[in-house]
Amino acid sequence: MLDGFTFCGFDIADIGLSYAPEMSDTYVYAPAESSYHEESYEGHNGGYFYGANRKPKEFVLRCYFQNRRIDDGIMERVHALFRVGKSGKLVFARRPWCFYYATVISCVPEYTNYMNGTIKITMKAYYPYARSDSFVCKRTEPYYEKIMQSTAFFNKDEMVLQTSFSAVDGLALSAPQTKSIILANPGTERADVGIAIAGNVEDGVIISNRTTGQNIKFVAMSKATTTDQNKYVFVDGISGKTIITGGGESTISFLYHDSGFLNLDPSYPALREVYVNYAENSNIISIKTMLYQNVIGKYIFLDKWRKIVEQIDKNTYRISTRCEASGTLNSTIMSMNELYIQPISAIDLTKLDFIYKPTFA
Repeated sequence: MLDGFTFCGFDIADIGLSYAPEMSDTYVYAPAESSYHEESYEGHNGGYFYGANRKPKEFVLRCYFQNRRIDDGIMERVHALFRVGKSGKLVFARRPWCFYYATVISCVPEYTNYMNGTIKITMKAYYPYARSDSFVCKRTEPYYEKIMQSTAFFNKDEMVLQTSFSAVDGLALSAPQTKSIILANPGTERADVGIAIAGNVEDGVIISNRTTGQNIKFVAMSKATTTDQNKYVFVDGISGKTIITGGGESTISFLYHDSGFLNLDPSYPALREVYVNYAENSNIISIKTMLYQNVIGKYIFLDKWRKIVEQIDKNTYRISTRCEASGTLNSTIMSMNELYIQPISAIDLTKLDFIYKPTFA
């Protein structure tokens, strides 16, 4: 896949095709077309904005073949791979770290003669975003520089944030207690979040993302219906479905999902190559790199991620907590999503997983 794409795991080069997009279709990574919803009234100044959304993302993929007889199997292979209605992962060679889940809409050959021709393949990603299975990219990996410029991927394993929690992580709370966590979406677009949860929630529990202003509420759950049966409730942030599952069996269970869904704002762009000094038992850090933007409210990675809360002078900043050690390092600053777990009365959770992928246009 030198400069083409794969579909359903098959490289187009393996079936004798090369990729040659029209000029207007070259930048296939542009955001999908948007639509917005508004309303205005006679006799009333202005109007109301209700929201915006992205339409399915369309790909027009022009391919060609040369010096291959059309009756020697090439067209049969093309139509087998790009059968109308077939869905799978679409991965472009220039952006191999992410994939679209796309469906073939049409596959139209245009022959110039019996040995050469072009084929126009049209696909749609009905979930109009690309996603990645990775959160980390290290210097030794291919495309490192391009990935660092195009994503907010971490470059060290220790920078990855915890996304799965259990009873030992302090999930037994009584109102007005709350538990706060931070999550990163190293992509460029909001990521839809699935939540797997088990345990007792009594009158309910609200999980809020203060960064996006969104809330999700769970009710009616108990250990008897979840933990004790090795089951958990799962809310799918993409499909909107709620199920109770475990042991291979799943049942639609909207009863447990009272309201809301969560997204994660993108952490892109990340500020990289930030040289910082920090000291043991101090919440004052010295940043030697010249910063040309406001970083108050963002997080910097030292021995762990810590929030920048105040700029004292040109190079000196205050962070939210004191450091447990001293050090000097080349660090990263990025935005995080701040989540809060708020019990209505009392909760005792045994499982809380946030399931998502870095998301791109």
